[in-house]
Amino acid sequence: MATSSTVEAERKFDADASTPLPELHTIDGVGSVGKPASYSLEAIYFDTRHLALAARGITLRRRTGGPDAGWHLKLPLGPGKRTEIHAPLGTAETVPVELMDRVLAYTRGHAVAAVATLTTERTSYALYGHGGERLADFVDDYVRAQVSLGDPRESEWREWEVELAAQDGTDDALLESLAGQLSGAGAKPSARTSKLATAFGDSWPDLKGNTHTDSFDKGAAVAPVLTYLQDQGADLLLQDAHVRLGRDDSVHQMRSVIRRIRSVLHSYRKLFEAAPVKELERELKSLAKTLGRYRDAEVLHARLRKHLDELPSNLVLGPLQVELDQRMTVRADTAMGAVKNRLNSPRYFRLLDALEAFIDAPPVTPQGEATARNTTAKLVNKAAKRLGKRHDAAVAAAVGPQRDKAFHEVRKAAKKLRFAAAAVASVHGKRAVKLGDAAHTIQSILGDHQDSVVARTELLKLGSAPGVSSAAFTYGVLHAMERSAADATEEEYLRHSKKALKLRLKK
Repeated sequence: MATSSTVEAERKFDADASTPLPELHTIDGVGSVGKPASYSLEAIYFDTRHLALAARGITLRRRTGGPDAGWHLKLPLGPGKRTEIHAPLGTAETVPVELMDRVLAYTRGHAVAAVATLTTERTSYALYGHGGERLADFVDDYVRAQVSLGDPRESEWREWEVELAAQDGTDDALLESLAGQLSGAGAKPSARTSKLATAFGDSWPDLKGNTHTDSFDKGAAVAPVLTYLQDQGADLLLQDAHVRLGRDDSVHQMRSVIRRIRSVLHSYRKLFEAAPVKELERELKSLAKTLGRYRDAEVLHARLRKHLDELPSNLVLGPLQVELDQRMTVRADTAMGAVKNRLNSPRYFRLLDALEAFIDAPPVTPQGEATARNTTAKLVNKAAKRLGKRHDAAVAAAVGPQRDKAFHEVRKAAKKLRFAAAAVASVHGKRAVKLGDAAHTIQSILGDHQDSVVARTELLKLGSAPGVSSAAFTYGVLHAMERSAADATEEEYLRHSKKALKLRLKK
């Protein structure tokens, strides 16, 4: 089933039934107004019985009538903006899979069903610029609503809406100008977030994710950390949909978000009570491991195939490209099956619930309410000192597996330092950004080193497998190439690490 998406930029206004239409042609920038187009629309809205989607500012509906009949999913993008995904009408009994995959992280296994039906008598006017270009659409709606969730009830009202015609929704200045002039003409900017919210009235849920900031002083150490965790939590839900939809690089992006959350929880664990942090860390680590099996297979496949393709043909003994592709495809498919099972599991949904509960009502210690600058600088600098110690251990380690493992520990310490610095960039400014960038450089260099370690381990298995025959020679050549690559990354790391290891935040 084909889907499409657009960015929607709009403003809503309240209007009494007797309110005359504004003189649209007098609005600055409007050269002409198109003939009115009238439609009779019916929209059936879907949600869980707890209104889980509504609590996220998400709308899922099936609309008939008008030029955009079909399934619509609206996801928040920013103030006054939403991403709208369309799917064909299909049937009213079944939400399209492509849309459900985008909201499973929000519904978390709870059934979705019709919660309200809205019928709208719409009159739409196209607004054109002086050059004939379509600027926006002005809509005059008479709405009747029937809520079927809980105690059935009905209501009706009139509203106006102005929406930019541009698909990218980027002309904020034009939208503000149109909205401002409509207000000046007597229209009342609407406080409602949607027609559905108006239909539900007092039963409409509060938006999630906006509660913690009022509970703590903005200068408290916990404040920037919670803001960072909230942002990453929102990104986690977005990446969840991308993984379910099979987007390129989505597993990697989702695992990266999980690592950010886990790292920041660990680095700032003293700001919170210990038990909830440990439980979250444990579950996040397990989830990252499940995602990692697929991601590692993906990276390993790409790396080995690249080096194999670079070899002169006379050094490639046997159909190794085909064998490698088959082997790694089976591994990746098995790993992706495990990922999908995990993302549909009650355990995963409990983790999402626990993470949100932690952010909304954080178990803060007295240290978390201490002054942000001094407290966070101390914890970030502690992470920097840990990186220094692991560096010393790696440099002193004997060449071979012991040294490879030690450099991997350096990489993990650099990653934690990077995210710890990023979480408090709003407090420490450019110095935190500089420290985070330096840690990121170390992480990237040693990431390539670790990829080489994994590749060499795989090549040893391939080269020593029963029946490998002459192909063992090619695997040996690739192993030597990976050893040289690892040596090069070690040298690169030593060149970049000197300055990075000295950076600290000021208290």
